[in-house]
Amino acid sequence: MCNVFNFDSFRKIEHPIRCPHCASLAIIRHGKYQRGHPLESRLVAIQRYRCKSPDCPWKTFSLLPYPFLPIVRHFYKTLLRCHTILNRQRKTQAYTARWLGLQRGVVKWMGDFCREFIPWLNLEKKIAVWGPDPGGKKATFWMDFIRDFSQVFYPKRWEKYSPTQ
Repeated sequence: MCNVFNFDSFRKIEHPIRCPHCASLAIIRHGKYQRGHPLESRLVAIQRYRCKSPDCPWKTFSLLPYPFLPIVRHFYKTLLRCHTILNRQRKTQAYTARWLGLQRGVVKWMGDFCREFIPWLNLEKKIAVWGPDPGGKKATFWMDFIRDFSQVFYPKRWEKYSPTQ
């Protein structure tokens, strides 16, 4: 899961978790679900939360740890590998699908998606220091990255209900 706790020499410090949609602190844990790890053959438990604010129309959410991207159902490194093989090495979709172990239609979608995602990512790396790997501190910046990622690529989910902070 994300870096919710920092340990100092004396005690555990818990950082407050806010609803990404309304910025409320009135949340509770609301179960877990499993996602496959992109590099290892194991499942990762993702914590779900429930927002208790009566004004928030999005009742549940999860804070995805690195390298999980919201909605896309593929991982950050998988997108980068697909982009490298398809768009930089100029290999075919069939070759890329075999190499990544995915179906050809999925690789076609990922290639098209990466043509928008990679320029956005390169621009954001110049503007902000929060990119997915600024100096190796993935957990520190990952939540900001996925929030901005989902706001740019899935704006209909954020149009009506932007965060208050």
